[in-house]
Amino acid sequence: MHGAQFAKKYVNDYLKQDIPIRIIDYRNAWQADDITLPTPEQFIAYEPLAIDEWPTVITVAISTNSFNRIGFDGPDPLYRVAYQMRTYIWARTEGSEEVTIMRDRLTTVLRSALLDYPCLKVYDSETASGLGRESFRVMVDEGSLREEFSDITLLKGDRMMAGSYLGYTLEIDEIVSRKPIGEVSEIQVDIVPHTLSASLSVSGDVSDPEVIIN
Repeated sequence: MHGAQFAKKYVNDYLKQDIPIRIIDYRNAWQADDITLPTPEQFIAYEPLAIDEWPTVITVAISTNSFNRIGFDGPDPLYRVAYQMRTYIWARTEGSEEVTIMRDRLTTVLRSALLDYPCLKVYDSETASGLGRESFRVMVDEGSLREEFSDITLLKGDRMMAGSYLGYTLEIDEIVSRKPIGEVSEIQVDIVPHTLSASLSVSGDVSDPEVIIN
């Protein structure tokens, strides 16, 4: 099993490779420059206490939704595990309108990257070889994806800050490896004789109700 730690790192590592190239295509399509559509400077897969680089992409795992056994990979059971994920984008620049436009554009690029299954599939193959597996499947459930935008922009120093996140279900095929338990060998157990710590004596006739036991 990989777990939520793997799910977060997988998404961020994929976005780190994909987004810079994808942003170039969007700049050309929108006739935008690197100021109005900057490349994210930092990708982090944990909940930060402070953000010091902009724009920043943050991926977190909210919960594990389901475990479904879909077969076996050799002798090992294969499960399709669904994680509820969120990937945030935070932008900062001068002016409330400018930062909102930047955030909205970056959110569009981020959504495009997560929904681009052919690119994810290529990345899956690279990840699978790194894990020593021939087959590996990670997929974003398109029907689960939603966008949430911050209601207001915040002042961060002398600049405005705005954010949004994409919530989605990430399905990962995971193997539960079974290790051989080995052969059970016979164990010789020595029986320790039990000795009474006190002597037991009977006086009188055992049929006598007043028999005395010492």
